[in-house]
Amino acid sequence: MKLKKLTALALTLMMVFAVFGVSFAPAARAAGGYNWVSVWGSSLVNGSVSVSQLSLQDVIPAGSTLRIRLTVTKGGEALKFVFSNQYGAAPITIDALSVARASATDAAGIVDGTQTPITFNKGETFVTLPVGEHITSDLVDFPTSEMEEISVSIYFRNFTYMTSSGLSNGRTFMQTGGVINGTMSAINNTALRNPGEINITSSTVTYHTIPFLERIDSRSPEQSECAVFIGDSTLVNDTYLYYARRIHAAGVHNVAVINEAIIGNKLLSNGSGLIGNLYGQAMVDRFQRDVLSIPGVKYCFVKIGLNDVLHQFSKSLGDATPHYTAQQIIEGYRSLISLCHAKGIKIYFFTKSPWKGYQRSFLGQTDDVSWTQEMQNMCDELTTWIKTNKEADGFIDCSPLANPADPYALCPSFTPDGAHLTTIGSIAMADLIPLSYVGVSGGPTAAALLGVNPYAEKYDIIRRMNEPVTQAPTPVNPTPVNPTPATPVNPTPATPVNPTPANPNTPTLPNAPATPVTPTTPTTPTTPTTPTTPTTPTTPYTPTTPGSTSNIPTTPYSPASSATPGVTNPSSSAVPGATTPAVNGTTNTAVPGSATPAVPNAATPTSPALPYEAPAAVPNADPAVPNQEVRYDVQDDAAAAPVGSVGNPGTVLFILLLITTLMGVSVVVFLTISKKKA
Repeated sequence: MKLKKLTALALTLMMVFAVFGVSFAPAARAAGGYNWVSVWGSSLVNGSVSVSQLSLQDVIPAGSTLRIRLTVTKGGEALKFVFSNQYGAAPITIDALSVARASATDAAGIVDGTQTPITFNKGETFVTLPVGEHITSDLVDFPTSEMEEISVSIYFRNFTYMTSSGLSNGRTFMQTGGVINGTMSAINNTALRNPGEINITSSTVTYHTIPFLERIDSRSPEQSECAVFIGDSTLVNDTYLYYARRIHAAGVHNVAVINEAIIGNKLLSNGSGLIGNLYGQAMVDRFQRDVLSIPGVKYCFVKIGLNDVLHQFSKSLGDATPHYTAQQIIEGYRSLISLCHAKGIKIYFFTKSPWKGYQRSFLGQTDDVSWTQEMQNMCDELTTWIKTNKEADGFIDCSPLANPADPYALCPSFTPDGAHLTTIGSIAMADLIPLSYVGVSGGPTAAALLGVNPYAEKYDIIRRMNEPVTQAPTPVNPTPVNPTPATPVNPTPATPVNPTPANPNTPTLPNAPATPVTPTTPTTPTTPTTPTTPTTPTTPYTPTTPGSTSNIPTTPYSPASSATPGVTNPSSSAVPGATTPAVNGTTNTAVPGSATPAVPNAATPTSPALPYEAPAAVPNADPAVPNQEVRYDVQDDAAAAPVGSVGNPGTVLFILLLITTLMGVSVVVFLTISKKKA
């Protein structure tokens, strides 16, 4: 019986330690292990253009050094770099690479002493990428901090076709002619010689080319998560960076934010037309690569569908683009939701942002596509579904970005062309996204962090629209202001020649009598005095030039954290903790190459007067209190706990431990009783 008793005790101890082992395992892994998460990305597209049987491609001359400047949105102790030749027509060879901290004064420069080599296959300093292949570097011991700018330098010994490139989220500079001038790799030089920047520029928007570099992953000891922004050109901006700054300012440092948006991208079909390759694959086809395969992905923010509507109405693309109904686009949204939820990823959709006034330009044809009510009706149908469906995890309402005088158009300061966003527009859109969507409670707005008021122009438009417009009265019988003058200058004649003034603003005095008479004080003089000057009509509102920053105040913007809906006057007091407030009479200086440009101070608008047409009623909504219609379809109590905390699992394990212990004691008692009975 003693043996049975010892066996029962051993069994109990084993069960207890097993529970303790499970309970302590996460802490042990956090202390001695590590986690990988993506901290930067750029979705690659095919950079070649096909004309008849000829394929036109950008090239990198032999002996050239490329330097890519970018921002990592989360800190870590080491990095890995992912390069791709997905769209290449032939293998490419990179002959040397390095990473360094970016210079604060030279956009193409690096900080001397920080150069660190990037190697592959356990120490090789060069790598060859076969057609269609991706390759990940060795671990690079290069600690980074959140929102830090770094530079990746790449050397090409031979002439290379630049076919696989991203078009956002960094800047690329190139030094050419190394072999010709007798020099070789410049990857470790603090400054490049006569660097040229590689980009694609339209009349209003510049897209920065990022050759071959697809993603950067960071290693850190804490459990980390990644939020992926994915969409079209209306998301090819710094919205994701401003949102990342908000997350970190709220005290959360284990969430990274990356952007996988592509200009001209569509949900259901590949890019079409002469430069369709630059518009990328349909999102439903690239979603696996650009969202589901991202290390640490936990959240997905989608802004797509506008080009699925616009391109089918385009003069140059209409015949080459598949035509879809709003319902078919909605089915595409549902497919993305299913893919995300199958991997435990939360997905949020942006509503369709206003775009009236935008005219797609192509090869000098400025009216390739223009706003129509038919297209707007499709956009409205998509927005209605996004705001009312019960399948996604939430939505971001873009309506606060609209012009109060026209809800189908963006506020002028938010856009350079009617559809894409300026810096101020990106700040405003970042503040429309609830921090709670990534499990963060509280936190400042991007506007407060940067010390600006994105809605200053919108408030001004609303104010001018609500001002009464008065017209000059036409007095018939002007009433004298002083009916009883102390000493009349001209007494009333027996028969006045001009009893009624010809001009009410400058009344004509009656003629003097032929024979002067000793004046007496008249009871009611008929001589009119100058009537009150009629009110001058209100000057029509003159909007600022699209994309201008004349609406930006020189005092920090301070929205109340619990503003009352309907209040349209934000506080003008200083924002505690604001890091870059503008100062009267000065201009914030942007760091060269900075991915978060400084916001300039007010400038005098030069656009001609263009009065607004006020709608019948202006909605009483406060743009400083965004997303008043935000809905939470999926209740997640764990999201209320601090990100990275143990949270509820600790309580569950304690209960299991208690139950197991009681079971063990019960076994011992049972064996003891059995022994006595025996």
